[in-house]
Amino acid sequence: MDFETLMTKDNAIFFMDMVDSVKSPNFVPVLFKPRPYIKLLQNKGEDYQRFIGLYAMMKYILSEREVFVLDSIYGINKEKATFEEIGKMLNLSRSRIAHIRNDAEVKLVRELIWYFEIKR
Repeated sequence: MDFETLMTKDNAIFFMDMVDSVKSPNFVPVLFKPRPYIKLLQNKGEDYQRFIGLYAMMKYILSEREVFVLDSIYGINKEKATFEEIGKMLNLSRSRIAHIRNDAEVKLVRELIWYFEIKR
């Protein structure tokens, strides 16, 4: 998919929904629920391609470590990894990997909000 096809406001909101961002217009607060993209990572269908394509176009704003963590979690160019497995590779705790993931996804969402001027 090319830039114009992927970089739409609908796809930006879809990405925000998949990372469960509070900034998404569709956000509904629920405690302790898994991220919606977990189901996408399991079946790797059309929505997976949409999610990963948008991520790939936006990851230029992330640090090398954030990209490594998200690539590992999303299973890009390798098998999906758990927080514990990623933590062992980087010599960090599971909770630190979760913080890095959260911070990286917040950066991506902020960039999408800025790009499309999305209002909650």
